[in-house]
Amino acid sequence: MLPGAPWHHTSHWITIDPDKSKRAGGVKNTVLAADRLIPDGWDYELTWPKQQLSPADSTVHGSWLVIADSDLGTEVRRAVGGDSRVTVVATGDDEALIAAIADVDKVIYAPAVPPDSMDAREGHRLFNAARRLSTALATTANQPKLFLLTRNAQPLSEGDRANPAHAVLWGLGRTLALEHAEIWGGVIDVDESVPTHRAARYVLAEAANSDGEDQVVYRAGARHVPRLVKRVAPVTAPAEIDRETCHLVVGATGNIGPHLIEQLADMGAATIVALSRQPGDRLDELARKLSAKGTSLITVAGDAADERSIAPLFARFGTDLPPLGGIYLAAFGGGPVTLADMTDDDVNVMFRPKIDALSVVHRLSVKQPVRQFVLFSSISGLLGSRWLAHYAATTTFLDTFAYARRAAGLAASTVNWGFWKSLADNQSEEYRQTTIDSGLNPMDDGVAIRALSAVMAPEAPIRFVVVEADWPHLATAYRTRASLRMIDGLATIDDERAADGDDWAGLQGVADLDPAEAGHIITNRLVSRLAAILGYTDPSALNPAQPLIELGLDSLMAVRIRNATQHDFGIEPPVALLLQGASLNDITGNVMTQLGFARQDSTVDAVREKANQRAAARQGASMRRQRGIRT
Repeated sequence: MLPGAPWHHTSHWITIDPDKSKRAGGVKNTVLAADRLIPDGWDYELTWPKQQLSPADSTVHGSWLVIADSDLGTEVRRAVGGDSRVTVVATGDDEALIAAIADVDKVIYAPAVPPDSMDAREGHRLFNAARRLSTALATTANQPKLFLLTRNAQPLSEGDRANPAHAVLWGLGRTLALEHAEIWGGVIDVDESVPTHRAARYVLAEAANSDGEDQVVYRAGARHVPRLVKRVAPVTAPAEIDRETCHLVVGATGNIGPHLIEQLADMGAATIVALSRQPGDRLDELARKLSAKGTSLITVAGDAADERSIAPLFARFGTDLPPLGGIYLAAFGGGPVTLADMTDDDVNVMFRPKIDALSVVHRLSVKQPVRQFVLFSSISGLLGSRWLAHYAATTTFLDTFAYARRAAGLAASTVNWGFWKSLADNQSEEYRQTTIDSGLNPMDDGVAIRALSAVMAPEAPIRFVVVEADWPHLATAYRTRASLRMIDGLATIDDERAADGDDWAGLQGVADLDPAEAGHIITNRLVSRLAAILGYTDPSALNPAQPLIELGLDSLMAVRIRNATQHDFGIEPPVALLLQGASLNDITGNVMTQLGFARQDSTVDAVREKANQRAAARQGASMRRQRGIRT
């Protein structure tokens, strides 16, 4: 088969990708080892290793907008120095905010710690405020960088203070990095005891830093960064369920609910209450099946987010129902929508069955003898997810809520689940394929749900991450927009090292050459790299003046080119530059400029202008066709 573009490639044989069936929607036939409760390739944990801040290349200057109390603004103004301008706007002053963002370089959003950080209403308020701020910044001509400052949004270990309301900003930020990378600066979390002047200096230090870490936690003066790793010590002792207690499943009729109910029954639950807003008869067959095995399934109609709706049910526990021993929140609502198009209604529909229901169930159950309190969250909250900022925010709220409960001496566990097959099967084809193409593979529901035995096991950690992913593919897909340093240890991408066995000696000695000689060496290296990535066996066939997108360049190839250039030269051409129609000549000019061999040029602007001209020409041609005009 001949490739679609470019026609003059010389390699025409098909290379079979062994993982192609998974990315096309197939499910890997995963066999669970006898000594494991979670498949070996699905069991991960989030760690927070210390990482020192590299020395800043320059002092942070420019104009700043601080959306916070006046104390933080004063400290930022004192720290940035004389030539910088700092404007302070109180949170909630939308009129002053809109006027201020039109003329600033960087923005700090630092909301106060709410009186009750476990109140879902605070999560709504903070998410919507930050969402509106983000969309406003994205539409300004100057597109200032946004930095979020939170307090205890990311607890590092059991017993730490935890602020679920502030945690929604982490879910939003991780998605903002993907949807609006042009305005994303980073998110910094500090303990609420940290003085304002020190918090200000942490934010300014991160703004000046260039190590690619855009998610940072400071604790006791130490800087921590998130890293997702394979679990070192897998849980092997399964949980035991007390048959004398009752187990409440919230979201019982959703995609995961029936699987969850069956798993609890298999683990020994004698009485399970299935709560759903409109259960109908959807669980009747399952109830008969479980009854034959000695488990009673009781279906209750009610809205878990409405305290008046479910308070009567909680009054029954310990009276006509066994005492409440376990709660499992697996409800889901809403759908994908970009931040630019998101409305308050979209947020409410997504938040209600997740964080609203959690707050209500938490309040009603706090005096019950609950030994298991399991929250179903998502990998989207860790990685971010385009079109799902509100969903990612519910996940970070749930995760931090689990830590808050543990800190209060209450039972709690949270699971960042990957892509369930049942969920994949019920999504639109576009969204489903987009998720699969990003490197997240559908997990067989029957295999995935068995992880519950590990989650509920004695001495189990608070958080589990259960996901089936092609990490190198995921890294390549995500890093077209975001740095996603979280998966550095999992994504072993060989593209940037593919030529390590050749005769490239690096930049040693190049700095001593005149610009013409240096340009010749750099160009030759770029030609060989780009030819290999684009599929040319003969580098001389690559037209240096032709836009790479006309030669078959896609977003994944653009990331591979960026990675290879970073490996060879220590600098990165912007992915956007590549995808907007840059040629080999354009890339060479950009690299030469970044390395100091050429004066600052207007390559990026020139490529963008050409892209705009091509788009205008296409639009004009389309309009002429619609009118029946031909030129």
